[in-house]
Amino acid sequence: MRNPKPFTVFQQVPGQNVPKPLFIIHAYSLEQARALVAAKVAGNTIVVGPVSLDGASQ
Repeated sequence: MRNPKPFTVFQQVPGQNVPKPLFIIHAYSLEQARALVAAKVAGNTIVVGPVSLDGASQ
C-alpha cells in the first residue's frame, strides 16, 4: 500500500533569506500536491474520498 508523502508549502518573506513554512500537504505525487495547493490557495473546498487498498475508489 502506498503512503502519501508530506510536501511543505513555503512563503518568501521580503528581507529574509529563509522562506517561512505555511502548511503541509500530504499527497501521493508532486503533481497531486500542486493541484491540492492550488485549490487551497484559490479558496476551494477540497474533498478527498476513501480509497480502497488496491487504489480504486469505493
